[in-house]
Amino acid sequence: MSGFGIYIHWPFCRSKCPYCDFASRAEKNFDFQAWKTAYAQSLKSYASRTENKQVSSIFFGGGTPSLMNEELVSFVIETIYSLWKTKEDIEISLEANPCSIDLEKMRALKKAGINRLSVGVQALNDKDLKFLGRLHTVEQALETIKNAKQVFPLVSADFIYGRPDQSLQDWRVELEKILELNLKHLSLYQLTIEEGTVFYKKGVQPPEEELAADLFELTDRLTYQAGLERYEVSNHAVKGDECRHNLLYWQGGEWLGVGPAAHGRFTQDGLFYATAQDKNPAVWLNNQMAEEIVLESKEKAEELIFMALRTREGIDRKTFFNVIGKDPEAFMDTGTLQDYQTDGFLICDQNGIRTTAKGLMILNALCRTLLI
Repeated sequence: MSGFGIYIHWPFCRSKCPYCDFASRAEKNFDFQAWKTAYAQSLKSYASRTENKQVSSIFFGGGTPSLMNEELVSFVIETIYSLWKTKEDIEISLEANPCSIDLEKMRALKKAGINRLSVGVQALNDKDLKFLGRLHTVEQALETIKNAKQVFPLVSADFIYGRPDQSLQDWRVELEKILELNLKHLSLYQLTIEEGTVFYKKGVQPPEEELAADLFELTDRLTYQAGLERYEVSNHAVKGDECRHNLLYWQGGEWLGVGPAAHGRFTQDGLFYATAQDKNPAVWLNNQMAEEIVLESKEKAEELIFMALRTREGIDRKTFFNVIGKDPEAFMDTGTLQDYQTDGFLICDQNGIRTTAKGLMILNALCRTLLI
């Protein structure tokens, strides 16, 4: 298991994007002092149970964490430093939207301790930005990335492709422009229509299966040629510049989830806890309520299999055995596993089990049928 992280959830945005099913809501006015108190109380309650851990990463996600003022961000980081030991090369990430951050705020956030900025761009044409409900323009996005590269050691950007009426050639042209930004990390997501979102209610359709496969293959090839390897289904990075915090999720690591709707996974006295904070910001702000269960070996194994198969390295056999006490095959249907190897969806060897590019296209169905 790799590292120990802390995820801080900020649940507010300036507006709700029509594709978004995350725990977020539109809001303009914030009582930052109240949030300071709530974050501190939640962190302190977990610190008493995980005091032997060393924090390797902190991630401010949301929502739109760039709506937090720098005093609140600084306070949270300082509180974490006071409660846990931290690694010297700790990664501290914050998600930002171009319409809620400028050069001055970037410098203030850097001073507060942020060393990795993730910019939510989503598209490089104004028509599609408007369709996606984004409040910024392409010009603003490019200016934000330019400024961020001057301030932070690592800058990442998010984009959504497979948008309605977007052809393979359209995406090729746009992706080439994205790669010209010379970022060392990109998160490139195919548009999915999640139940309950505005897009779902409007009947917006994702790309047809064949086009989706072609878009994925093109993305994989062009990013690789540009020196950004796919290390997870939708994430590409120069070797060594992967998001270490997100790797905790995908490689069976431990992290605390703090804030409304935040999830966490950590061990205490030999038990593996799964936590889920109350989704309602007002409720959580008052009492920091959270549901908590102990995961059994089978539940932990299934979660680790599903997450690890999203990554380039896949399931590492030794790591899996150290965590679970059994080989991964003990939780899989052997006939289905053999079929998926024969059909070129999975690679299984002495090191572990990995998903091929072909297998990633059916990952959810693959896992559902593979697990016993």
